[in-house]
Amino acid sequence: MDDVFDLDTLRAAARLAGFAWSDAELEALRPAIQASLRLLATLEAVPLGAVEPTTQYRIL
Repeated sequence: MDDVFDLDTLRAAARLAGFAWSDAELEALRPAIQASLRLLATLEAVPLGAVEPTTQYRIL
């Protein structure tokens, strides 16, 4: 999973989002992106098959 976002992929994603970041800036972002992907993988592994979806939301 750590190799999912190589520099070329990050550069293309940044360009699509309208950012003109340098390679050094993209390399600095890579650890945070990898940590986020690990967190998302953990969340996706939570067994929620028997949990009913929320039907009421409280807005303060």
